[in-house]
Amino acid sequence: MPGVPRVLAAAAITGLALSGCSATGTDTAPPPAADGCITDFDAETDYFPDKSQIVDAENFHITYENSYQVLTVDEPFSGASPEAYVLVKCGAPAPELTGDLADAQQITVPITSLHSGSTTHLPSITELGVLDVLTGVSNGSYVTDADVVERIGSGEVSEYAAGGTIDTEAVMVAGPDVVMTGGTDDPAYAQLRAAGIGVVANAEWLEASPLGRAEWIKVVAALTGTEARAAEVYDGIRSSYLAVAAEAAGAEPVPVLLGAMSQGTWYMSSGGSYMGRMFTDAGAQWPWQSETGTGSLPLDFEAVVAQSADAPTWLVVNNDWQTIGAALAADERYGSLAAIGTGHVWNANNAMGPGGGNDFYERGVLRPDLILADLVAILHPELLPDHEFTFYRQLEP
Repeated sequence: MPGVPRVLAAAAITGLALSGCSATGTDTAPPPAADGCITDFDAETDYFPDKSQIVDAENFHITYENSYQVLTVDEPFSGASPEAYVLVKCGAPAPELTGDLADAQQITVPITSLHSGSTTHLPSITELGVLDVLTGVSNGSYVTDADVVERIGSGEVSEYAAGGTIDTEAVMVAGPDVVMTGGTDDPAYAQLRAAGIGVVANAEWLEASPLGRAEWIKVVAALTGTEARAAEVYDGIRSSYLAVAAEAAGAEPVPVLLGAMSQGTWYMSSGGSYMGRMFTDAGAQWPWQSETGTGSLPLDFEAVVAQSADAPTWLVVNNDWQTIGAALAADERYGSLAAIGTGHVWNANNAMGPGGGNDFYERGVLRPDLILADLVAILHPELLPDHEFTFYRQLEP
């Protein structure tokens, strides 16, 4: 039932060996009930005919048994040890496990209610066609998806951390099947687990590759029983991304200036970072491209200007800038940049939500192919002459 936690108590007796995620069941399951649950359990039947194959993501994996799957997040938040979640098909008995899985959370799937800790989860939920499962968001003001905004307004979706702190009592009263984290830790999670609410880490942001992050749609699919749909969606995104990257691969690299000042520091994409990989795939060239670290490089203004001031194109993400004048008002030193003179200043704020959230950070995680297409159209307009921009827009004079 919605609002009632469905986490099962883990027991510890004889362990069960886990099969590889590529295993395929040979038995035919009895017809499920209308809600997809098992009505006549048979221990020899494979109840997961659609199994996710993980291609690009490196921070999670899924293995299967006949009546449950094991989702393991290798690094649920930065520096953390792996966490495993036993996802049991509804109608099946709770498996009795030992070893590393003895104390793992057991969660009945498909879930009927989900509290989401990050707007980056929302596109996966909508693409999988399970928006009715969403019952909570941490902060509604950052949401850009119109359907989710409407559900927040109607009260179908509640906010549970609008001030930045999880309202533990409110979550316990709502009783979602799962609270999905945004890839960080919080003391409230231990309390929620103790109350019988599943807490599943979504640490997509720790993936270094754009496609790796997008593939976390398969984690949402594991919880909602939509593996076949997730494979279809992800395969389409992957094919689209690789096709656009192939278009740009033969083009002459274009010098670019990346990032901007934030609280006295210029955060520059390294070549090994999430955005750095996209800039490289789009045919961009910048001085810090050979840096292999996965994070941004904190630099001062002078260091950036010394090496990138002459770049004719500037790519930035700033929610507030609509014009070049707004950029100069933020820091008059930007006036020394060549891109200010050429007018080729492109800002990823073309799709903003009603509360000020930026869809670049929401839908862009699932759709790196759309970001890449924008970048290729900016840097190599001859390759995509009829492109309609999704996330980027050229700043007005």
